[in-house]
Formats: sequence, structure tokens, C-alpha cells
Amino acid sequence: MSNKGPELNLICKRLTKISGSDWVAIKFEKQIPANDIESIRFCEAVYKAKNKHISLSLCHICCDGARRCFGWLKNNDVKLAQGLSEKIGIERDAAYELIRSVPVLNEKISGISLGRDIEGDVYISYASPESAMKLIRCWQKMTSRNLNTEISGIMSVCGNVAVKSFLKQKISISFGCPDSRKYGGIEKEELVIGIPHNIAFSVCSMSS
Repeated sequence: MSNKGPELNLICKRLTKISGSDWVAIKFEKQIPANDIESIRFCEAVYKAKNKHISLSLCHICCDGARRCFGWLKNNDVKLAQGLSEKIGIERDAAYELIRSVPVLNEKISGISLGRDIEGDVYISYASPESAMKLIRCWQKMTSRNLNTEISGIMSVCGNVAVKSFLKQKISISFGCPDSRKYGGIEKEELVIGIPHNIAFSVCSMSS
């Protein structure tokens, strides 16, 4: 094991070497980033960022769920719950509780940068179960602990992986949601895994 940690812009490559899956860095920006992308879902941007750098601001994210999770859409949980209730056939009150359980970023941001060659606040992979297992075993080797996580099929990539990993500073896992599987490029055999920067840096350092 090397005493020198990985270069910050190489963490995605190191995570890929460890797990065998592609990783994308997610950076929450205080300044509005320059961009030329059309309206897109966050989960779709994660998928496309494997091949090119993408910058997003409020006007570029077309999904209300993602806008809510990044703190850009407030006081809309009742409307989101109504839509969820109709979509999956549960009582509106139950749908509201599920919506309310999805984390919201607690600091003001102006944009989001995504790419494989930047330092991220969070790193996300659409990974096979085997790739997720390799990463978790590496984390277990580092911590001597099991991973405890809640699984949700609502606002999966934006709220229950990107934002949750950042806020709780822990590895988050989701099986996706219908929209992220329809639009976001998640394959049938893949799940979503997110890891905050500090843990990703430590895992990569241990594996150097």
C-alpha cells in the first residue's frame, strides 16, 4: 500500500480499476457553470458524463424530482406526492411520506459539474452487482464493518444516491426508479452506487 493518495482527477479511474465499472464525478458548484447542453434529466447526465464533461444549472434539469433534491424546487412535495400516488397506486399520504424521506441538499448551489477527470463531491457508478461487491469488499477491508443502507426506488440517482451520499458521507445504493431506467441509461443488470469524496479517496489510497 502506497502512502501517497491518488491524484484528485484520477479517482474515477482508480475506482474503475477497483470495481470494474465506470464512475462519474459529481461536483456541486457555487457559481453557475458555463454549459451548452439542452434540457436533461440528472440521471441521463450521469450516463452521458462517462464520455464527456457536462455542466448543469437549474434551467437545464427537466425533472422536478431532481430539482427538489438539489434545493432548486421548494414547497412542491404535495404535487410530487400526488403524481407518485397515481403512478404506483398508493394512498397520497403514504406517497407524501416517501417523498419527504428523500434527502434535499442543505446548502445553496448554482450548478453541477459531471465528468471523469474532475474532483467530485460524490462519485456515481451504474454498476453490476459484482462491481458493487468489489467496491464494498474494499470498503470493508478498510473499515472492518458491514455496510448498512436504506434502499429506495424514488428519485434514486439524484436524491437517494447523489445527495444522500454527500449529506450522510456514506456509500449509498439504489436499484434505480422507472424514470432513471427509462431515460438514464441504467441497464437491466445494473444498480446505482454512490460514494462521497472522502471515502472514495481513502479506498483509492488503500488500493494504490
